[in-house]
Parts: sequence; C-alpha cells; structure tokens
Amino acid sequence: MTESTAKTTQTNRRTFLQWSIFGLLFTFFGAAVNMVIRYLMPAPKAMKVKELEIPIAQIPLEGSMKLEYQGSPVILIHTEEGFSAFNATCTHLGCLVKWVPKEKIFFCPCHAGKYDRRGNVIAGPPPEPLHMIHIKVREDSIIFV
Repeated sequence: MTESTAKTTQTNRRTFLQWSIFGLLFTFFGAAVNMVIRYLMPAPKAMKVKELEIPIAQIPLEGSMKLEYQGSPVILIHTEEGFSAFNATCTHLGCLVKWVPKEKIFFCPCHAGKYDRRGNVIAGPPPEPLHMIHIKVREDSIIFV
C-alpha cells in the first residue's frame, strides 16, 4: 500500500467517526430541547362530557362496569340497594380497585385495601374512602352528571 492510499483511508475513518459523534450529540441535544419544550407548553385540555348515559340492562344485579368518565376510571355497581358509582382509583397509592361480587367489596390488589359497597375503608392501608361519582337513575338508564 502506498502512503497516499493509507492517508486517504485513515482520513475517511476519522471523518466517519467525527460525523457519527456529531450525529449522536445532535440527536441528544434535539431530544433534550424537545423535553424542555413539552414541559413548558400547557397540557391539552380534555373535552369534558356533560352527561354519560348507560342502559340499566347492561349491569346485572351484583354486577359492575368499568368505564372512563371525565378522564378518570370509574366503577359502576348494581347492588340490592341500587346503583352506585365510584372513582376506581385507590386512595392509598392510586392503583385501580375492582369489584368482588361474591364478597360485595371493592378490592385493591396492590396492597390488599378493601372498601365496602359504599366506598368506606374496611381493611388495609387506604387513608380515606373511595370518591363517589354522582349519578341519576332515570327509567331505563343511568346518567352521570
């Protein structure tokens, strides 16, 4: 190999490495700028639904339905006492609770938190009851207001 060929190959390698490092730094800088801009911009406002209507026939006695209402997970239950709706977020650490129809309780599987059918804490670490969602029962439907 001649001396001019060796210099050309070495220069090409050096140029490739310089461009690679420049590309990585540019990508890192672009990602950092993107994060800063997204942090400074206000969050988009979700459209709030004024009313949500669920047919009564969809929820059998001692049954439940999970849904989302105004951006929050909600559990709608049907007991002997009627219909109730609660925010499905556990008041302990924000896990999602589920309705256990055999025991007639809400159960948080993360830390064994238990709530009765009215949302009151009966066992475990939750510091406060589940938050109730206001509903109205009209003829053949349940309306969230």
